[in-house]
Amino acid sequence: MIVDMQAGLEHLSWAGGTLRDVDVLLLVTEAHTKSLRTAHRAHALAVQLGIASVAVVGNRLLDTDRDRVDRFASERGLPLVAAVPEDPAVRAADRAGTCLLDHSPNAPATTALLPLADRLTRIHQP
Repeated sequence: MIVDMQAGLEHLSWAGGTLRDVDVLLLVTEAHTKSLRTAHRAHALAVQLGIASVAVVGNRLLDTDRDRVDRFASERGLPLVAAVPEDPAVRAADRAGTCLLDHSPNAPATTALLPLADRLTRIHQP
């Protein structure tokens, strides 16, 4: 099961009882300071809740942003499991009311997300 929560810590803290048993918690962050601060606080809360597996997804990244997200993850000993580039196809798919994979299967954002999706679906496979 994948739970997609809105940005912010209140969702993580009130759901702590449920989220404590997750297989992996993905901290989805953009490269700007405010987003990285929120991801930092979410990581601290995840540690406090005893969530064993936490990983980082860089989102809406420009070419110059990757280093900031890499550094954020490595400073905390977290794996960076996906780096999703800023991609107009995401907005176009949203406007069309369809998922990115159906709308633009070869878009850069799709290409960045497919390995993560595959990895997540394999968590409980024998």
